[in-house]
Amino acid sequence: MDKKDQKDMSNLEFNQENPLNDYKSLIQKLKSIKDTINMLEKILLEKEI
Repeated sequence: MDKKDQKDMSNLEFNQENPLNDYKSLIQKLKSIKDTINMLEKILLEKEI
């Protein structure tokens, strides 16, 4: 993940008119965070071995 991705993730704007889109956006961001954590864990585990 590069700096542009991080900036995009931090610029979350909520739309009061359509909370379902906000929910979907938040879920997508959480999945991205989970993927990033998993990738970092994998890298750390490989370095330990």
